[in-house]
Amino acid sequence: MNGIYVDDEKLDRIQSKALDLTQYPSTASELGEVSITPYSSTVGATVRGLRLHDGGDVGPALRRFLYDGLLRHGFLSFEPGTVDAQSFERLVSLFGSVRLMNTPYTPETGKAGQLNAIDSSIKRTRMNYIWHIDQSFQVEQPPFTALFAQEVPGTGGDTVFSNATAAYDLLHPALAAYFESLTAVHDVETQGFLTLAYHDFEKRAGQRAKYPSIEVPLIRVHPETGRKQIFANELYTQRILGVTRRASEALLNVLFDLISAPEVQARHQWADGIALIWDNRTVQHRGVPDFGASRRVLHRALVL
Repeated sequence: MNGIYVDDEKLDRIQSKALDLTQYPSTASELGEVSITPYSSTVGATVRGLRLHDGGDVGPALRRFLYDGLLRHGFLSFEPGTVDAQSFERLVSLFGSVRLMNTPYTPETGKAGQLNAIDSSIKRTRMNYIWHIDQSFQVEQPPFTALFAQEVPGTGGDTVFSNATAAYDLLHPALAAYFESLTAVHDVETQGFLTLAYHDFEKRAGQRAKYPSIEVPLIRVHPETGRKQIFANELYTQRILGVTRRASEALLNVLFDLISAPEVQARHQWADGIALIWDNRTVQHRGVPDFGASRRVLHRALVL
C-alpha cells in the first residue's frame, strides 16, 4: 500500500487538539415525568414534562435535578407549555433571584418590574449579535440569564451558544498555562454599548460612572463545577495586560476563534413559549440577525 504510516500518538502530536467527548453528558436523565435530553454534543439540553403555568409543584428534589442539569449542560431549554409569560418569573425563581438590568431600548416588564423586554421593534442596537458573557464588565456578574419567547419569527432569530469550557479544552496545555497567567480588562464601552444605548450625555455619563473598567483573569474557574473557562469575549474584553496592543489583539483572536469553533457550539431555535436559562460561567452567546423585518420579542431575567 502506498503512503506513509503514522501512528496515532504522532498524529495527535502534530494536529490541533480534538475534544474528549466523554467529558460531556451524552445521555438523557429523568426524575419522574421530567426529562433532560442533551441538545448537542457539548452544550445545552431540552427539558420536557415540566408544567408551571398550571401551578405544578416543584419540590426540593426536582429543583436540585434542574439546577444540576443546568450546571452539567450549560443551558436548559424548556419546551413550549412549561410556562407562560405570567409564570416565567416562577421558573426563574427556581434558580435564584432576579435583578433588573435594562436600557432605554430594553424596557421593564414583568409583575415585579425585574424583567425587561428585548423587542426587535424597539431595540435598535445590535450588541446582542456580538459574542458575549452577560455583564462580564461587572465585579458581581449574574451567574445565570433566562429568556422567555413571547413572539418569534417564522424563520431565523436563533441564539447561538458556545461552551467556553469546551473551548478552553481545545487549547494546547502549554498555551493554556500561558493564558492562565494573564489578566485582561473588561469594559462596558469596549464596543460602544453605552454610547449607542444612551444618547443623552448626562445619562450616559451616569451609567459610565456606575461601571468602571475591571481587571479579571483571562481563564477562570467555575465556582461550582471546578472546570476552567475562557473568560474573554468580543463585546466586553478590551485588552490583555502586560503585553503590547498588537500581541493582545493576536492572543484574544486565538481565544475568540476557539469560542466560535462549531464543535463547541449549539444553535438554539426558538418557538413561541420556549423558556431558556443558561450559565454565564460556562457559556457565551450571540443572537443571529437573520429575520429581517419580522418581530422578535423575548422577556429577559438576570438571575443571581
